[in-house]
Amino acid sequence: MIMKRNDIISYQFAERIKSALIIGSKMLTVVETLNKESELEGAKKAMFAFFDGLSTETGIALNATGMQEFVLVEEKVTQVKRKIEEEDYDEAHANLGRAVSHATTVCDRTMRALMEKGLI
Repeated sequence: MIMKRNDIISYQFAERIKSALIIGSKMLTVVETLNKESELEGAKKAMFAFFDGLSTETGIALNATGMQEFVLVEEKVTQVKRKIEEEDYDEAHANLGRAVSHATTVCDRTMRALMEKGLI
């Protein structure tokens, strides 16, 4: 029963985090288009606040599940923030893609486990 519960919790966290990463990517696309320094600085602050919230969520996911992929997601989010600060948006997007990939790995692994148990 504990394994099923952990699989379900892991899947839910991974889907939520993956969704947030995709939203973050769309937000970053908007940030890239800003020309005025004041707009750009405000947008960066908003992005950092968003990614800080996502980092909190990722930490909770790691604590709740013990799945190390969430550590990898957090590392990529940290790199995204650094690249935004450097205005290296291509690399920020690349790191977001890598983070989505790690979250997708959790989704795939837990989905297979739940399917094997006949829960999906």
